[in-house]
Amino acid sequence: MHWNIDPVIVFIGPIELRYYGVCFAIGLLLCAWRAPYNFDEFRLPREHAERLTLWVPVGMLLGAHYIHLLFYETEGLFDMPHAVGSSAQCSFGGGLANTIGSWFGSVPADDCHVVLGRFFGLGSGLASHGGGLGCVLAVYFFWYYHGRRLNVTFYHYADAVMVTSIWVYPFVRLGNFFNSEIVGRPTDSVFGVVFERYYSEPRHPVVLYEAAMYFAELAFALWLTKRYARKVRPGVFFFGLLMTHFTLRFIAEFFKESQGVDEGWPYHLNMGHALSAPIVIGCAIALFGTKRFNMLAPLTPEEIATQDAIEADWLARGGPGGPAFLPEKPESDAASDGDAPEAEKPKKKKKKARKAST
Repeated sequence: MHWNIDPVIVFIGPIELRYYGVCFAIGLLLCAWRAPYNFDEFRLPREHAERLTLWVPVGMLLGAHYIHLLFYETEGLFDMPHAVGSSAQCSFGGGLANTIGSWFGSVPADDCHVVLGRFFGLGSGLASHGGGLGCVLAVYFFWYYHGRRLNVTFYHYADAVMVTSIWVYPFVRLGNFFNSEIVGRPTDSVFGVVFERYYSEPRHPVVLYEAAMYFAELAFALWLTKRYARKVRPGVFFFGLLMTHFTLRFIAEFFKESQGVDEGWPYHLNMGHALSAPIVIGCAIALFGTKRFNMLAPLTPEEIATQDAIEADWLARGGPGGPAFLPEKPESDAASDGDAPEAEKPKKKKKKARKAST
């Protein structure tokens, strides 16, 4: 198979509409569509699911970009916005004016322009490990400011977001395929693809392997959620699916070409292995080596009582689609919910004894 598709679908002024962006957007829209249903399964308010559809993508984008720079492109951390041009008089101010003017066709073409630099260039260079870290931090801060009032732990939110976020994984890899990026090692197998934009020999389409595995992971997560969402300890879904994802990622890394920073590593190991292995090991320790997240031991009576209390609170708020918090009742209405206080008996006035007249 030969692959040489233009990654840009169409130019809209200065904006490029790319297949990668379309695939990413489809994944995010599916996450936003599925999030309220998953929050219902974990007895969390749909309103919070809708608000997290903004928090999580922002955290994911920032985390994916800056972790990529930290581990794969360290020099990009110091590449700030600057002017680029052949003229000695090219300055940042002049380059910025030319750049903005060229968007609207108001100035003649000039090679002096401003580039964002890699530090602020969020559109390229994204590491999935960093994306996961950014998502976790976004969920934690949201829970800290909004979710604690429901008397649930951070891991209740982490579980619901984890099973939702899987919807975006396979579509990101499909976007990578349209970009002809993250290619695999050379191969002579029937699965080999010639990425004509960069290579002349067939290579493993490793991003398609990953997309297929992540679609299978998505089906597995949907089955788990329907069957065990409220039957395991909070955090089991988060650590279990995180371990599953990065185990699949660890396997896929063996088919990938070196990305430069890991050149010469033995046994076809690379930076992806180095970043995935600690996550897999840490999740396994949490699931099998701790009491709080143990997925094998049955729930204790106290844990069952806690789950029942969360269920009762969720139903009291109206169940699916109910508000995140019940409105507080005025003090004047508080007494009407319980037994009415006994009517106070009128106090009898004490009559002063009249002094006998002498």
